[in-house]
Amino acid sequence: MIDPNQVPPVEEAEMLARYVMQSGHFRQSDLTVKPNLFIPHPYQELSVTRHRDASETEIWAAGEDVATQQQKRLYGRADIQARACIAESLRVTAKPFPNNPNHADIEGWSSQKQDQKAIALKLADAASQLKLPPSATA
Repeated sequence: MIDPNQVPPVEEAEMLARYVMQSGHFRQSDLTVKPNLFIPHPYQELSVTRHRDASETEIWAAGEDVATQQQKRLYGRADIQARACIAESLRVTAKPFPNNPNHADIEGWSSQKQDQKAIALKLADAASQLKLPPSATA
């Protein structure tokens, strides 16, 4: 994980993990993610975890922690490059948490729902298919 005392800004080429905790956020048939995964509701920012300096085990542990905090099931994660977010006039800002120095927020969303949906559609297209947590494949 990133050194919590020296958190660098998010770079365009970085990969970000968006954790999936609702079965309605992906298609069971082909594991593609739906745009609603990228809607920043109810907030004006969207929480992600940076891959930078993190092992796969650490990325998954961060997701399990989020699921535990929210008392939800971790279905998996979709990975997306920060560049895809920036291309949509958003910004990705490092926002480390005490237990997750790799936490970041995708910010700069319009308050208009139709604008959010249009961007979320593009982000879902740019994201990877759902990656299942190791516990689901073991």
